[in-house]
Amino acid sequence: MRPWLKLALLVLVTLVLPWDGVRYARQMESALRQSERQDLGSLARSLAASLQGRTRLIYRFPGFGARPGPYDLVAILLPAPVYVDGYADGWPTSGRLWRRFGSGAHQFRIVAGVSGRMLYALLRITDPHLVFDAPLANPLRRSARGDRIWIGFAGPQGHFHAEFLALTGAGPVVAHRIVLGEYGRRHALVDPRIVGALQPHPGGYDLELSMPLSMLGGPFGVLVDDRSGRGGTPLRYGMLQPSNLRPRGGLVLASPGLSGYLRRLVRPGLRISVTTPAGVVLARADAPKVPDVPAPQPGLLTRLFRRLSGPDGSTRIAASAVIRGTGGQGMLARLKITQTAGRWARLRDRTLERMLNLTLATSLLACLIAIALGAQMVIRAWRRRR
Repeated sequence: MRPWLKLALLVLVTLVLPWDGVRYARQMESALRQSERQDLGSLARSLAASLQGRTRLIYRFPGFGARPGPYDLVAILLPAPVYVDGYADGWPTSGRLWRRFGSGAHQFRIVAGVSGRMLYALLRITDPHLVFDAPLANPLRRSARGDRIWIGFAGPQGHFHAEFLALTGAGPVVAHRIVLGEYGRRHALVDPRIVGALQPHPGGYDLELSMPLSMLGGPFGVLVDDRSGRGGTPLRYGMLQPSNLRPRGGLVLASPGLSGYLRRLVRPGLRISVTTPAGVVLARADAPKVPDVPAPQPGLLTRLFRRLSGPDGSTRIAASAVIRGTGGQGMLARLKITQTAGRWARLRDRTLERMLNLTLATSLLACLIAIALGAQMVIRAWRRRR
């Protein structure tokens, strides 16, 4: 084989090396992602097994848990406390999180959420003719009554309570509870623990409210008194029994100890969440970031590889496992583990950096050899001419 042909073949091999290195890097990245996914799956199954049958650790009120009834209300996990002003800003728009009661022109939708020690709820009520109470009137006087919202719940000791929100106009709404005084007279006392706000809109109004979780013992519901005129006979519909205002369902929300339990299990770079079987998040725990440790920036070769390869949408890796009931029967909840994008990016970038550095070093070595052979051929040709 002639020397110039050997040099041409060596140059071709040198050009193939970077392409083959990039292809191998992609295969290595795929294998690394698959390995991480398997590890997360094993971790999710082991953590789910540690919660098997522990209904009281998962749900605050075990009687209203994995299988919500038609009148049960699943409370979502809110990222921050809600400012109760009657507006729907910040509340989810997904239809699967809302419950609907009533029909036609007399219906409402409700969504509930928990943040800290407070329960929040938003009611979107369809009512083409909103009737307010008479100004400055006794809310128990029949002729002064307008539309109102009843809240029925059981306390921690199991005693049932019913309080109403008298609608007097847009803005703050006051909650009242009825007590018996002397000679059996009924009085409406203001309950400052329940805070509400109303905002009318075309075709109805939104009512936002909050109350401490310490007031509740499980059963919970709301009912709408819809009147066609002040002092008229109300049309009642909702989650309470119209005859005695007892709740037909209850609240589905996480136990107070679930978040702390998840925080003890989480490790850096991971997020652990427990959801209902329907996918509503009950509790979540994120590993705290390490302070004062800046994340290393990817090298030049890694950034060039990312640009040539295009955006990678699989930066997050997730795995889930079913939390079974006692004896492994039924589904209590679902545990999900997500490896954050930052942790996965640092792991793969370190490996890619080593791989691409090796490819570059090999390519440079091959180029140097090709240059040396070419220079040797030029020198020999020059000597022959002399």
